[in-house]
Order: sequence, then structure tokens, then C-alpha cells
Amino acid sequence: MSGLTVDTALIAHKRRSVSSIMVHVMVALLPGITIYALYIDSRLLFNILIASTCALLFESVLVLLRRRAVLPVLKDASIVLAAILLVLSVPQSLPSWQLVFGVFVLCTLGKHIFGGLGHNPFNPAMVAYAVLIVSFPLTMTQWTEDNGLLDAPEIIKNAESSSVIDKGQLTEWDSLSGATPLDRLETLKREAGISSPPVDASLTTPEQALSAADTILSSDWLILSVAWLAGGLYLLFTRIISWRIPVSVLATLWCLYALYPLSTSTPVLPATVALFSGAIMLGAFFIATDPVSAATSDKGKLVYGFGIAVLCFFIREFSAYPEGIAFAVLLMNMCVPLIDHAFTRNRFSGNSIDDQTSNRP
Repeated sequence: MSGLTVDTALIAHKRRSVSSIMVHVMVALLPGITIYALYIDSRLLFNILIASTCALLFESVLVLLRRRAVLPVLKDASIVLAAILLVLSVPQSLPSWQLVFGVFVLCTLGKHIFGGLGHNPFNPAMVAYAVLIVSFPLTMTQWTEDNGLLDAPEIIKNAESSSVIDKGQLTEWDSLSGATPLDRLETLKREAGISSPPVDASLTTPEQALSAADTILSSDWLILSVAWLAGGLYLLFTRIISWRIPVSVLATLWCLYALYPLSTSTPVLPATVALFSGAIMLGAFFIATDPVSAATSDKGKLVYGFGIAVLCFFIREFSAYPEGIAFAVLLMNMCVPLIDHAFTRNRFSGNSIDDQTSNRP
């Protein structure tokens, strides 16, 4: 498994080349990238340019160090797609040097340390995301808007001198920082936790969740999620990805969000709204479906998507992170060998492990 031919063959898609698959995925990302740049943060385009250029440069150096031909590797465009997905996953206010560091991690730790395309057990973009959020937690959670208000105003000075921010200040802070609707809902949960015991009913009523839902439904983030959905449907229509992983992720998350309010009094998003919040659509169609690090068998894809949804839900609802798709994908990447071992057909007998078990006396 040392040749480039074997690497690309591992993710071959019937009669499509690797570069053709990557181009289709990038085309599917265009609606979301356009909406993001026009309505949320125009710095996205500059960051994509920086990340893609650095990714090509790092890839070239690493391929040369591995004593391989550079041009065939660069032509498959996989590293450019990974860089774009990384940029879409991080705040656009992230300092350029930190973004470049993330791209370096993507190319080295995420891809080439395992042997290049087709051999990496983890999604390279999510590996870089995890390293960035652990290394730079402050800048990785500051979603500042592209409005020039990057200097600390009086509200920040007041916040630094006080341990409690009242709700009026919180509203101002959100308008300054560009906090996502999920960040606002996470703040509500923390307020409810701080007030315990006993829990202040005014902070844990269903109206709080409905208010957060209204914020999502009236924000540009909803349009962005719809754009990711449209791109995902394009990938399904062109058969670039299988329906099993995204459907499993979305269906499981919908069920969890529909059932969770029955057992808690904290603010919870309505199930359908939750699917269009945060990075769920981007994660379900573009990240979880990575052909190298995802499960390959049909049943395995359903289990893989189910696991991602469950982990994402628990990270969202029970951790300090308002979004959990990246860590959920990485954790399930570790389980892929076991999942595929359990559901992949036996190449000698032609029977799956499930079939062999069911046929035992």
C-alpha cells in the first residue's frame, strides 16, 4: 500500500476519478460559501484563499519528502477540499497564523503521517479543528462579525470587571461578538445551572427554547443551513455520497431532540429547528460522509451515522461546547474498523457476519 495508485483506489467511486469526486463536493459547497460570504462574514473568501494556498504548499513539501511525484497528488484536489472544510468550521475572525497552523496540522497529522490519501483513519479537517480548539480556545470561540468592531468597547471592560453580566449586557455582547444562536442557548442553560438549587423557573421555561428557535429561524444561519442541505441533496442526486450516513445522522438527532424535553426542564430546541442549527447540515452531508474515514458497509454507515448523532447530541446538551459535530465524527472515526469488521461481507464465504450468526444452530 505504498503506491499512489493504491491510495486513490481506496476511495474510487465506480467510474469517477478522485479529482472528479472532489470537484463535485466543492461545487456542492458553493451555495453555502456564497451565503456565508454575502450574509454572515465576507472574510470567509480570504481565509479560503489562504488555507487553500498553504495546503497546496504543505502538501507539495510533504509529498517531496515522501519521494513521490507532486503533480498527480495535487491534481486530485483532496487537500484543497479539506482546507475549505476547515475554514468553514472555524470562526472567520481566527488569526491568519492560527489558521495556517491548522492547515499544517491538517496536512501532517491529519493526512500524511498515516500514508496519504486513502490511509488516514480520521477526517483531516476535523483533526485540525480539534487541535485548534484545544490550542486556541479563546479565538476558536469568538465569532466576531465582519463589522470592524474588533476593539474592546466599554461593554467588554465592564464584563471583565464583573463576574455577572445582566441580560441587557448579554444582548449587546451577542450583537458585538456575532454569537451564534447555539451560543445564546448555551448561555441560557448556564444561567439555569447557576441558579440551582432551586432552579429559577423563569430561566428554564419552554419559552426560552422557543426564543432561541425564533432566533435561528430569523437569522442568516438558517439560510446557510438550507444552503448546506441543498448542496447535500446535490451530492445525493449525483450519487457522490450514500444517503445512509446523512439520513441516519439527521433522523437520530431529530428523535433525540423530540424526546429530550420529556425528561428535562432546561431550554431545548424544537427537533426540526435543531437540525438547522449550528453545523448539523454541513456535518451530516460534507464531513461525516468522508469516503476514507467513514464506514463503508451499508449497515455500518447507518450505525456510524447513529453514533455521530448520539455523540453530537450529548456534547451539545451536556458539555461546555454548543456544537459537537467535529468531536462526534472523530470519535466515530475510531470505531470505523470495528463497525466495518462487524458488517462487511466475508470475502471468502460471501456471507455477512450477521448472516453467519443467524445460521448457527
